[in-house]
Amino acid sequence: MSTERRTNLIPRSEILDLGEYERNRDSIRAGAMRARTMRRLELGPNATVAFENRETVRYQIQEMLRAERIAKEAEVQHEIETYSDLLPTSDTLSATLMFEFPDEQTRAVHLRDLVGFEDHLRLEINGAGTSKAWFDRRQLDADRISAVQFVRFALDERQRRALESGATARLTSDHPKYACSVDLPEQTRRGILADLGTADG
Repeated sequence: MSTERRTNLIPRSEILDLGEYERNRDSIRAGAMRARTMRRLELGPNATVAFENRETVRYQIQEMLRAERIAKEAEVQHEIETYSDLLPTSDTLSATLMFEFPDEQTRAVHLRDLVGFEDHLRLEINGAGTSKAWFDRRQLDADRISAVQFVRFALDERQRRALESGATARLTSDHPKYACSVDLPEQTRRGILADLGTADG
């Protein structure tokens, strides 16, 4: 999968310079938030999963450049390459998993309890089997899990055809300390299908 991701980059021509982005930020942000809302799921009481697409990734690049006041070409390209790892491919969904525990005193305990979560998350597609989540190993630790995780779900041809035919899908965690599941709404199913269809475009 790594080779395909490296060739699937946000084009430099789609990234605005700081001044132009500032002038257009409100409308760009509104579009990105609409795309994110369509693809965002509540996974149990303390986690969200947000499927990424080209619009949400472009927005994250622009926001990073803005926040860090990055303008040098080599540094801009570095941010493009870094965030393009979040892009879906033609046969792989990409998502950001975020754990949120409002009580700071117990947050570290909860994150320690979730060690091994990478072996317990899957996407279940009705009639077409299961896609086990692939986690970025750089974000895993033997003592605790990072609150933000980058995950991917590889889809075979049968699973993709099932989604295209309207099959329901569900995200499921069977971790002993965080067992829950959530059905993908119809708008989310449509959104991720569109992302798969345009991933290499």
